[in-house]
Amino acid sequence: MEIILIRHGKPTSANNPIVNASEYTKWIRRYNFSDVADNSRPESINANYTSLYTISSDLKRAIHSANIYVSRNPEEINRLYREMDIPRYKLPFQLTAWHWVYLCRVLWMFGFRGPFEPFKQAKQRANIAAIQLIETAKSQDRVVLFGHGFMNRYIRKSLIQKGWTLTSKSNDYWGITHLKIESK
Repeated sequence: MEIILIRHGKPTSANNPIVNASEYTKWIRRYNFSDVADNSRPESINANYTSLYTISSDLKRAIHSANIYVSRNPEEINRLYREMDIPRYKLPFQLTAWHWVYLCRVLWMFGFRGPFEPFKQAKQRANIAAIQLIETAKSQDRVVLFGHGFMNRYIRKSLIQKGWTLTSKSNDYWGITHLKIESK
């Protein structure tokens, strides 16, 4: 059995302006509702993946990426696979949007709470997503998930803990992570 995790292409709103906390919240909203930018396409497409059972997160950038890569809608679109919430804290300074992401992710991972999914809960959701992917792989043999950077990373960790072998990984836009296990 095989599970292939593909991170979405670069969103149209993945710019990096200097913003305050309020503007950062608006930046996240735009990011979450973005399609893939016109200039973001996979370097190459593995033709073997285009006929496989395809799953996508319910966020636009993941669905759009699936359409670009396999030239069709995914067989399954599921909220379970959406990105872990991008945390946001009201801090009194300005940073570039991506520095906000990194800072807030660190605070979030240390347990700082806010109006978003707690890190512990997000990791539990990634584990549930891994279990669901395994169940789908049992019936389909090979599965492709179009998802997100952080969520794919934690799904990958969960699959490895469950005995899956990592054969390749990339967290970049259009990055492909490939995991295998011998069918039982």
